[in-house]
Amino acid sequence: MVGRRGRSVHEAVLRIFTVDPRKLDLFEPCLRVPEKGIRSALEWFVKHGDQSIDRRVERALKRAKNQEHKAEIISHVAAQHFRNAYLYPPPTAEHAPPIWRATNEQSIQNLAALTIGNFLGSDEVGAQKLAEIMAEAGPSSATDEEREAFRSTLESILTAYELEGRDALQLSAPPGMEEAIDRLKETEIKRICEIRNRIAIVAQMGYMYLNVRGSPGFEDLTKRALEASTESFEANMLLYACAPIAETLDTSAWHRMSALIIMILMDVDLGYCDALEKLATAITPERLKHRFVE
Repeated sequence: MVGRRGRSVHEAVLRIFTVDPRKLDLFEPCLRVPEKGIRSALEWFVKHGDQSIDRRVERALKRAKNQEHKAEIISHVAAQHFRNAYLYPPPTAEHAPPIWRATNEQSIQNLAALTIGNFLGSDEVGAQKLAEIMAEAGPSSATDEEREAFRSTLESILTAYELEGRDALQLSAPPGMEEAIDRLKETEIKRICEIRNRIAIVAQMGYMYLNVRGSPGFEDLTKRALEASTESFEANMLLYACAPIAETLDTSAWHRMSALIIMILMDVDLGYCDALEKLATAITPERLKHRFVE
């Protein structure tokens, strides 16, 4: 089903649900869109709209005639995906730590290798490569000697795991499309709206924080956002993933927010769910908490 200018009606629904077209910011809870429309639109997004690396790889593997070259297919799709992200970075990318973005060709290849591990297991990547990747992602202040020492130690540990028949690292891809759709059907609409609203306030306040942190008059916001976003791996990732939404309200915000809603709802371990709730609670001004987190 398509709407005006060939745009899918489902896309139109998600644009309205994620970003209120009447507003210039995200300081309002989501519009009341019919539940059936939201569910159908999110299912469409999982099948056709989600351009995350995992969905792109999943679609590429399904299209492949020769299933004997999965690693090559994944590597090609992943390298292309991360190279595009490097060449055409999203807004606020310059604020993100290196671990959350590709910074050169080597980091692109490292991210592609990790994607292979996500789908085929860490043994497809190997202890040596995994150690190199993790050493490269270490603190930028580390000396070459410190980085090499860390790499060597880590390679020894991961190699020992492999010899014992254990996974060097617990890497895993998110649920496939069909499983994701089934989980969406089991999720209450109230929960979906709740996740949307928390992403919205984290996006708006996170974007403000990244642009004013440390400035006079914004000490309280800086302190709250810094503490909340460094409490966990998940919280840090979410802050930098949500912030670009606030700068792209009339263009790609709907797409990024839809992808984040799906990702968080698919989180079986609830790490991202808990991190989002804590981040939203910490970063939301008191006068708005009754709308977004209470």
